Amino acid sequence: MLVTLSALTFAEYATGSRARRTEIVATRRIPADEYVGAQYYAPLLEAIPVALASADPTAVLTVAAQGLELSGQERAYQEATDGLLEWWRRAKGVVVTAGDSVLETGGLRIDVTPHLAYRTKTGAEVALFHLKEAELPRDTAIAAARLMQVCMLDLFPDATPVVVDARRARAYRIPANTNLAKLDAWLASQATAYVDHQRAIS
Repeated sequence: MLVTLSALTFAEYATGSRARRTEIVATRRIPADEYVGAQYYAPLLEAIPVALASADPTAVLTVAAQGLELSGQERAYQEATDGLLEWWRRAKGVVVTAGDSVLETGGLRIDVTPHLAYRTKTGAEVALFHLKEAELPRDTAIAAARLMQVCMLDLFPDATPVVVDARRARAYRIPANTNLAKLDAWLASQATAYVDHQRAIS
């Protein structure tokens, strides 16, 4: 049976330290409904498209942050919300609907589902949001953006993939001089590495 990871989680594995890679593999063996990490940001991610399409995004995101119970969750949501709204003011987008996709490579299934799609004056974009306290590494963002780019016909044809470090209001796009063939080959090798890694610790 193929293992399934989200695009950002896989990108984090691909670019992570040995310790972080092992942590990702180990936690993905825990059932989703028992894995606290999978639940931590779920209410905020669910609220973001609704909030950014509304006349008062702050109010919608404030409601999403109410009644939180996990340690540090309230502060995390506030910091992510502040940065996200700062980025959105600069983006000046209009929220639209995007599709989703699954990419299979190296024996791994990668769930490529954008958190948001929107139009700006320069064209459509699809975005994934990094909400964690730790800064998003540039290489991780580019890897995740490339996964979206490969699946763009399913997501939103001709859109530009963007990965946003929400707490720092920083958006990453694939540089124009990126060697996509080499990047794709590296991503495929990392997918195989993940499957082998999981098999080794099972």
